[in-house]
Amino acid sequence: MLYALLLVALCQGAALHYLDGRTGVKDLDVYTVYASHPEGPFPYRWLIARDFGPSELGRHPDDVGFVGRHVDLIGRSLDVQVDADPIEAVQDYLRHNRNTSPRKLAAKAVIAVDPPELRGTQVWPFPAP
Repeated sequence: MLYALLLVALCQGAALHYLDGRTGVKDLDVYTVYASHPEGPFPYRWLIARDFGPSELGRHPDDVGFVGRHVDLIGRSLDVQVDADPIEAVQDYLRHNRNTSPRKLAAKAVIAVDPPELRGTQVWPFPAP
Protein backbone atom coordinates (compact mmCIF):
# COMPACT_ATOMS: atom_id res chain seq x y z
CA MET A 1 0.00 0.00 0.00
CA LEU A 2 1.34 3.43 -0.92
CA TYR A 3 0.72 6.29 1.53
CA ALA A 4 0.75 9.98 0.59
CA LEU A 5 3.51 11.79 2.45
CA LEU A 6 2.46 15.01 4.19
CA LEU A 7 5.42 15.95 6.37
CA VAL A 8 8.64 14.69 7.92
CA ALA A 9 9.39 16.43 11.21
CA LEU A 10 11.95 16.57 13.98
CA CYS A 11 10.02 16.33 17.25
CA GLN A 12 10.23 16.55 21.02
CA GLY A 13 13.51 17.45 22.79
CA ALA A 14 15.65 17.71 19.67
CA ALA A 15 13.08 20.08 18.13
CA LEU A 16 13.15 22.20 21.29
CA HIS A 17 16.95 22.25 21.06
CA TYR A 18 16.65 23.44 17.45
CA LEU A 19 14.49 26.32 18.70
CA ASP A 20 16.36 27.36 21.83
CA GLY A 21 19.88 25.93 21.41
CA ARG A 22 20.08 24.91 25.05
CA THR A 23 17.59 22.10 25.74
CA GLY A 24 20.08 19.35 24.92
CA VAL A 25 19.56 16.30 22.75
CA LYS A 26 19.19 12.78 24.10
CA ASP A 27 17.94 11.22 20.87
CA LEU A 28 16.32 12.34 17.65
CA ASP A 29 12.62 11.64 17.12
CA VAL A 30 11.71 11.95 13.46
CA TYR A 31 8.04 11.54 12.57
CA THR A 32 6.87 10.85 9.04
CA VAL A 33 3.24 11.87 8.70
CA TYR A 34 1.00 10.51 5.95
CA ALA A 35 -2.51 11.28 4.75
CA SER A 36 -5.13 8.64 5.38
CA HIS A 37 -5.40 5.80 2.88
CA PRO A 38 -8.68 4.25 1.72
CA GLU A 39 -7.42 0.76 2.62
CA GLY A 40 -6.54 1.69 6.19
CA PRO A 41 -4.22 3.70 8.43
CA PHE A 42 -0.46 3.53 8.53
CA PRO A 43 0.61 0.63 10.81
CA TYR A 44 -0.12 1.54 14.41
CA ARG A 45 2.94 2.20 16.63
CA TRP A 46 5.38 1.89 13.70
CA LEU A 47 8.83 2.72 15.00
CA ILE A 48 12.35 1.88 13.86
CA ALA A 49 15.49 2.84 15.81
CA ARG A 50 18.52 3.68 13.68
CA ASP A 51 22.11 4.76 14.09
CA PHE A 52 23.35 6.91 11.22
CA GLY A 53 26.95 6.82 12.44
CA PRO A 54 29.12 9.53 13.97
CA SER A 55 27.15 12.69 14.68
CA GLU A 56 28.09 16.31 15.36
CA LEU A 57 25.79 15.87 18.36
CA GLY A 58 28.08 13.14 19.68
CA ARG A 59 26.77 10.02 21.33
CA HIS A 60 24.51 9.88 24.37
CA PRO A 61 26.12 7.73 27.12
CA ASP A 62 22.93 5.66 27.53
CA ASP A 63 22.94 4.64 23.85
CA VAL A 64 24.75 1.33 24.23
CA GLY A 65 25.61 -0.14 20.84
CA PHE A 66 25.22 3.13 18.93
CA VAL A 67 28.14 4.86 17.22
CA GLY A 68 26.26 8.14 16.83
CA ARG A 69 23.05 9.66 18.09
CA HIS A 70 20.06 7.34 18.52
CA VAL A 71 17.37 8.16 15.93
CA ASP A 72 13.77 6.96 16.31
CA LEU A 73 11.89 6.93 13.00
CA ILE A 74 8.15 6.97 13.66
CA GLY A 75 5.29 6.86 11.18
CA ARG A 76 1.71 8.08 11.58
CA SER A 77 -1.22 8.63 9.29
CA LEU A 78 -3.73 11.39 9.92
CA ASP A 79 -7.36 11.38 8.87
CA VAL A 80 -6.87 14.04 6.19
CA GLN A 81 -6.93 14.16 2.39
CA VAL A 82 -3.72 13.86 0.36
CA ASP A 83 -3.92 17.55 -0.61
CA ALA A 84 -4.26 18.76 3.02
CA ASP A 85 -1.92 21.50 4.19
CA PRO A 86 0.72 19.48 6.09
CA ILE A 87 1.37 22.08 8.79
CA GLU A 88 -2.33 22.65 9.47
CA ALA A 89 -2.95 18.89 9.54
CA VAL A 90 -0.24 18.31 12.16
CA GLN A 91 -1.31 21.33 14.22
CA ASP A 92 -4.91 20.08 14.21
CA TYR A 93 -3.72 16.61 15.27
CA LEU A 94 -1.75 18.08 18.17
CA ARG A 95 -4.57 20.40 19.26
CA HIS A 96 -7.43 17.90 19.21
CA ASN A 97 -6.16 14.33 19.54
CA ARG A 98 -6.01 13.35 23.23
CA ASN A 99 -4.07 10.09 22.74
CA THR A 100 -0.67 9.66 24.40
CA SER A 101 1.58 10.31 21.37
CA PRO A 102 0.08 13.63 20.28
CA ARG A 103 -0.07 14.85 23.89
CA LYS A 104 3.65 14.09 24.32
CA LEU A 105 4.49 15.75 21.00
CA ALA A 106 2.43 18.82 21.88
CA ALA A 107 4.31 19.17 25.17
CA LYS A 108 7.53 19.98 23.30
CA ALA A 109 8.10 21.07 19.68
CA VAL A 110 7.79 20.03 16.04
CA ILE A 111 10.06 21.33 13.25
CA ALA A 112 9.47 20.48 9.58
CA VAL A 113 12.29 18.64 7.81
CA ASP A 114 10.60 17.68 4.53
CA PRO A 115 9.26 18.74 2.04
CA PRO A 116 12.28 20.97 1.34
CA GLU A 117 10.27 24.17 1.04
CA LEU A 118 9.09 23.74 4.66
CA ARG A 119 12.46 22.70 6.12
CA GLY A 120 13.07 24.53 9.40
CA THR A 121 9.47 25.72 9.75
CA GLN A 122 8.22 25.71 13.33
CA VAL A 123 5.05 23.62 13.22
CA TRP A 124 4.57 23.46 17.00
CA PRO A 125 4.23 25.18 19.40
CA PHE A 126 1.76 27.28 17.52
CA PRO A 127 1.56 30.17 17.39
CA ALA A 128 5.31 30.48 17.61
CA PRO A 129 6.42 32.38 20.73
